[in-house]
Formats: sequence, structure tokens, C-alpha cells
Amino acid sequence: MSDLERDLGPAVVRWRYEAADATGAVVRGEIDASTEREAIDVLRRRLLWVTALASAPAGSSNVGSRGRTLSPAAGATRWSFTTRRTTSARDLAVVTRAIATLVAAGVPLDRALGYASTQAPDDASRSAFTAVRDAVRNGQPLSTAVGAHALFPRWFAPTLAAGEASGTLDASLLLLAEHLERSDAVRSRLRSALVYPAVLGVASIVGVAVIMLVVVPRFADLIADNGGTLPLSTRLLIGLSTTLSGSWWVLLAGSVLAVVSWRRTMSNPTQRQRWHGALLRWPVVGPLERTRGAAAYTGTLSVALQAGVGLLSAMQLARQVVNNRQLQQELEGAEQRVREGGALSAALDGILPPLAVRLLDAGEVGGDLATLASRAAHTADADVQRALTQAVTLVEPALILGFGGLVGFVALALLQAIYGINASTL
Repeated sequence: MSDLERDLGPAVVRWRYEAADATGAVVRGEIDASTEREAIDVLRRRLLWVTALASAPAGSSNVGSRGRTLSPAAGATRWSFTTRRTTSARDLAVVTRAIATLVAAGVPLDRALGYASTQAPDDASRSAFTAVRDAVRNGQPLSTAVGAHALFPRWFAPTLAAGEASGTLDASLLLLAEHLERSDAVRSRLRSALVYPAVLGVASIVGVAVIMLVVVPRFADLIADNGGTLPLSTRLLIGLSTTLSGSWWVLLAGSVLAVVSWRRTMSNPTQRQRWHGALLRWPVVGPLERTRGAAAYTGTLSVALQAGVGLLSAMQLARQVVNNRQLQQELEGAEQRVREGGALSAALDGILPPLAVRLLDAGEVGGDLATLASRAAHTADADVQRALTQAVTLVEPALILGFGGLVGFVALALLQAIYGINASTL
């Protein structure tokens, strides 16, 4: 830090922001603050929840610009606050539902939060709920208190703010709990479907390693003393076993380097987006990836709309729960088309699966977009589970046949060697 900065304090920067207010409406503007954190805190005190924040172009600030910049089209790179440390969806859903039940029964909010702080499953969540309770007792809205903690998903605060503005806080809490429970149930079903193939794959790898590194070398030592010419299959098997036994450390080091290289590549946002874009173009994986994104997107969109959040803000919140970066960028383009007056279904056409788009179109026409978005989420979840189940039914026999074929090849090679030795001794 220079002497001038020590004398004058941190430089003030002009920040350009996009945020959602308590009603869910999109608010844009500029604010002067020394750091990103300070700018966010100031906006939160104004009951605004930031969805994008960037330093304004150098010409618009009287002290210069520094930090992150918006996208090239707007003169800077967009900064999106999506990295948040969360507890498990199941635990958070249980506590949220308990708060909703107590509030609906007429229990004061601070007492309901106090109960939640005692029922939370771990120290981090207990501390977070205690801090939220203390903030509410000091006069802060629940949405503001929740938005200050990284424990809660990003879409919690605007949804609660809409419930506070409409007087339906208990209903908003219940919607959040149901959404968390549904998301956790889908993840649990997917994990259960993958357990057997994973166990089978590990068992196959272990079995192959034992055969190639233990059984075959001992057999090779046994037949080496008998001399003679070994069959081609036996020579191939022993050669492969010798290679694996002598250079396993090379394979291990190569695997570690590959993992490290992959992690470094994926830590680069540009490379990660390229990879996600490639996934969307794959024959089978691409449609499944879009369906998974559609399930997460429409589910969160439904919850936000039912809580009273405006459409554009609901779209921004829903976009943040989609894991695929390329799909996020496409959804951001859909937001711009809706902002310019286009229909939601038309903006999402080609981004989400056709069935989800048709359901959203029916919701727009019938004036019940939230309900049809929820139905689209349930349909997409069912499609993902069905596609994964079909894939698992193909993977399981493939693993069994592959491992069985390898064992059969080993048995054939060993038997041919034994027959050859016996024939040479006769």
C-alpha cells in the first residue's frame, strides 16, 4: 500500500449492479464503495439482493476503476455470486419446514428461529440460525438476515422477501422446504441407481488387478522351468502382466497427473465452459444434461414465482442453480429476450427440452406459469431418472460381460499353456 493510500484510505470505486428488490423487480444502478463486499453490504441494507456486480468503466468513475469488469459487450466482465457453502438439502429442508409450521401456527418468528437453532444438525448451521434469530430480534427482515449467510442457497432471500412483502412468509418457507425435499429425493434416487454399477466396477477392477499382478506372475514362474514354446495367448497375457507389475508406478503417477491437470483445466472458467458446451453436443449425454438443467431451472422458477418474485428475477435465481456453464450462458440470453418483451417459452425454445418449453407456453397462455413450471420440473426429474435407469441397465451387463470375458481369456491362456506343457512331456 502506498503512502497516499494510507493517508487517504482505500480508493472509492464506482460499481454497476443488478439486483432484486423485495417484490422481485429487477433494479439496476451504480454505487460508490471501496470494495465489492462493502457494495454488497450497502445494497443489502437497502433490501436489494445482488445478482450481478462489476466495476464501472474507467470513464464513469471519478477515481478510476479497478477490480472485476463487465462482459466485453458491456465493457466489463460480469461477476455472479454463486459460490456458497450450504448444508445438506435434506437437513435444511427439515429445519425450514419446522419454521414454516411454527410460523403458520402463530409462533413468533424469533422463537421459531430459536427452535431451528437448537434442531440444526451441525455447528455451522446452528450458528447461522442463531445469527439469523438475533438479527430478526434486532429488527432486520428475515430475508435480509438469511441473505447475509452463505449457509443458505442464493434463491432463499428473494423468495422470503416476496413472502414478507405479500404477508405469506409461512407459505414461502413451505415452498422452499418442499423444493429442497424434492431436489434431495431426486438426488437420492440417482445415487441409489448408481450404487450397484459402482460396486460392480470396483469389484471388476480389483479382480483384474489380482489376476494380473498376483495369479499370472506366479503361474509364469511355474511354467518357466518347464521350457517349451508357449501359445500366443499365454505370451500376451504374461507380457501384459509383466508390464503392469513392473510399471505400475508409472501408471499411478500418470493417473495422478491426469487428475491434477483435469482439475486445473476445470478451474479455468473459459475451459470449463468449453467442456460443458461439448457435453451438450454429445449424442446421449447432451440431452440428459439439458434435461437435468431443465429440472433444476423450472423447479426453482416455480418456487420463486409462487412466492411472488417477478419473472425476470425468478429467471435469474433459477439460472444460478444450473450447473452447466454453457447452459447458464444460454439462459442469460433468454433473460435478455424476455427483458426486451419476448415470451418466456419462445426465449427458452431450443435451450430447454421441448416438453418443458410446451408446458411453460401453456402456463403463459393459461395465466398459471408457476404451476406449469412445477409440472415441467417433475416431468424433467422423471425423464432424468428414467434415462439414467436405462443407462444403468446397459452398463451392468457390459461390466459383467467385460469382466467375464477377461477371466475367460485368462483361463484360456493358462489352459493352453498347461496343455502345451503336458503335450511336450509325452
